Amino acid sequence: MRGLRAALRISRRTAWRSKGRSALILAMLALPVAVITFTLTAFATLYTAHQGHYPLGRADALVQGARELSGLRQSAWGDNVSLRPGTKATPYTRAEIAGFLPGSRLIPVSQRYIRYLAPGGYEQGLVRQVDLRDPLSQGTFRLARGRLPTAPGEAVISAKRLDEQVRPGVTLFAAEERRPLRIVGVALFAQVWPMPEVVAFPGSLPDSGFSSGNPIDMTYSWLVDAPRPLSWADVRRLNARGLLVASRAVADSASASAPQYDLKFDRSTLPVLPWMGIALLQVVLAAGPAFTVGRRRRAREFALVAAQGGSPAQLRLIALADGLLFGVAGAAPGAVIGVVAVPLATPGLELWAKALVDPFIVPWTSVALVAVLGVVAGVLAALAPAVGAGRTDAAAVLSGRRERRRDRAGRPLLGAALVVAGLTATAASARHGVHWIAASALLTQLGLVALVPALVGAVGRAAARLPLPLRFAVRDAVRNRGRTAPAVAAVMTTVVVLTATGVAWQTSVVHASPFERGQVQGPVGSLQITARDLTPQLWDRVRAVVLRELPKGVPLVEGRALATKAGVPLGVTLPLPARMQSQSYISREGEYGGLLAGDEGLLRFVLGREDPEAVAALRAGKAVVLNPATIREGRITAQIMAPYSTPPDKPASLSFPAVGAPPTGQGWARVVVAPEVAEKQGYGTATTLLAVNPADYRTPQATADRITAAVEAVTPHAVVRLETPHGPVDDSVALLVLAAAAAVLVLGMTFVATALAAAEARPDLETMAAVGAAPRTKRAVVAGQALVIALLGTTIGVLAGLPPGVATARVPSGLYRPVMVLRSDGVPVVEHPRPPALLLTIPWPLIALLVVGLPLLAALGGAVFTRSRLPLPRRRVT
Repeated sequence: MRGLRAALRISRRTAWRSKGRSALILAMLALPVAVITFTLTAFATLYTAHQGHYPLGRADALVQGARELSGLRQSAWGDNVSLRPGTKATPYTRAEIAGFLPGSRLIPVSQRYIRYLAPGGYEQGLVRQVDLRDPLSQGTFRLARGRLPTAPGEAVISAKRLDEQVRPGVTLFAAEERRPLRIVGVALFAQVWPMPEVVAFPGSLPDSGFSSGNPIDMTYSWLVDAPRPLSWADVRRLNARGLLVASRAVADSASASAPQYDLKFDRSTLPVLPWMGIALLQVVLAAGPAFTVGRRRRAREFALVAAQGGSPAQLRLIALADGLLFGVAGAAPGAVIGVVAVPLATPGLELWAKALVDPFIVPWTSVALVAVLGVVAGVLAALAPAVGAGRTDAAAVLSGRRERRRDRAGRPLLGAALVVAGLTATAASARHGVHWIAASALLTQLGLVALVPALVGAVGRAAARLPLPLRFAVRDAVRNRGRTAPAVAAVMTTVVVLTATGVAWQTSVVHASPFERGQVQGPVGSLQITARDLTPQLWDRVRAVVLRELPKGVPLVEGRALATKAGVPLGVTLPLPARMQSQSYISREGEYGGLLAGDEGLLRFVLGREDPEAVAALRAGKAVVLNPATIREGRITAQIMAPYSTPPDKPASLSFPAVGAPPTGQGWARVVVAPEVAEKQGYGTATTLLAVNPADYRTPQATADRITAAVEAVTPHAVVRLETPHGPVDDSVALLVLAAAAAVLVLGMTFVATALAAAEARPDLETMAAVGAAPRTKRAVVAGQALVIALLGTTIGVLAGLPPGVATARVPSGLYRPVMVLRSDGVPVVEHPRPPALLLTIPWPLIALLVVGLPLLAALGGAVFTRSRLPLPRRRVT
């Protein structure tokens, strides 16, 4: 222990003398720790599950109940209620609840999913009614824009709901009575699900509108300001009276013992270990050259210790103390910075999440593990320099001569064995999962790290015919393999990850399963405008802007969906063929459903052909069914349900006389009926589709783009789609992200290693200046050093990144298994999507950037940012 204390004291004094190098090492070790710690803490803060029906704010409890619910049982958060099915209940009044909680102050709060009319059409969202000005509501929201509601008819919207058409100053019309709600502000709400879209002032909507029929939904409740916290005994006493209670004291006690968002050491953490190993290897290799240069600059110090009787073990201990000192000094502040940065970044996190962020949660186990790994990274980065320090030639160093010792060529046999084992494991792990591929890739990278010194030496033997700057750079890299190998390996490991990600991404995108691509919803060349719940006035405006962009005389096909007499769309379930009754399947019904009402133009669009018999049947009041197998006794029966009813209504049956149309593989609805037929059975219809039949006019892409912009200006809820054959997938954004990451990481590591190499090559540059070398020689030498490091690292990394990328693209996902598909025309088929057996898509632009662009850019940067004047030789005074 005394030896370690002395070594740490020596390391601290040396670090203080070399402030620039020390700051660089600390940044390399602290930055990854800070970034990972910040990410873990931010995710724990944002995504920790919040239980309960409603955020309590400053209230002591949230209560609701009825006399018929006496003896109910609940969880600590007021859910998991045990209740007899079909229980009917009349909620307690305010006076009755106040009698159960003497001395308490109550304010009403109600919430329910309600259909409301916005400027862009009807929408369905959670509407809450509570006085946000009351102190009990504080802590449940934060006002971002505007003001709070102060009178009935005023409301605020959540930041998640804010858009160009729903914003302060706009009036919404809620429920069937279309009660006006004027938006006066925008707020961030606490992350207790479900989160409200609209919060209105009490009295804006009638209390009867919040009755769900289920007494445990907490749709109409009371926030309680009690004289004292409500204990679990109080909750059970109130349960006996039929009250459902969410108590702050009970919930806080239960939350303290509930599992938090943190690392657990069990089988679920195994997939994380390979990624942790890759990250640790990256940090170790990035910081390794700095420790190597530090060891060589301290050669005289090590020689003096050796001359005074210091053993090789003591010299190694002094060098390892550097790693321990910098590891602790970098990891501890990095972890603190990462944790402290989360509350400082809370306003930004809230704007990103569009929700109120609770007091931040620190996953202490994960943070401690990251900090420990930071310390381990520092010690491992100093391991190779420590071995070199133990071999210091004291006589050579103290006499001013270079040590007659060359760096070893690594362990090529061990490295080759690891590479072969890693590649074999990569090929075998393609059938088991991405984390196994990552573990195999880590094994391959460790083998390449052991091989890099030998590879650098092999490159040096081919440098005889290179120009002087490049020849010098290559031979300097060979002569100082202890410094060069970690730098090349650091670039290599980064490029391996980027290459594997690029290959896997582009292969999966280009050869994606048909189930991952957009479904065909109409004939090729057709233009479709679909929306589920627009008003007739909005449809008139949409129709007008579409016709304005189309040539005169082009007809619009209109498809209508079943609706109530008031125009509320209805859900329709059509019968399945007999052989699909007990099978799982994928439905390819279009955006507008399986049943459409319309005229002969719609029928021609749906069938994709002229069919006089089908037209005659439609005119006769019969339904045209594209799959005759679903017709029973000459009729087709559909189940109808109102999607916005709470509680859900029982489905109603609707039967039409039907005629089958022979299936041809083309068909864009399952059933077509005339609107008059639905109206005779007591139902209405509402527009859900406008289309341009390609048989009438093939819409150009430019016209479709203009129509899209015009329709989006009318309503954001309408979708404009031009049906075109699947073409090449545009993955440019993902490749740009990978290219940016490659540029930052590869160039950063290369420049750091080049700066260290240039500093160590100062004696050689002084010699060049003494024999008359031109000033530009130094720029050329530094550029050559950057080129050698970057080119070696990227070339090896690309070659090593291809196998894991291919293996990742071949991981079974279940997307290429035979599956039953219900086509748009209602005909079931079994599809056998073919996997990309030997198809491999290489992201050549990314590979070119890595192998050619970045090395040249690194050389250019080394030349531009290096002073051209060569240093004059200095005589050492002895």
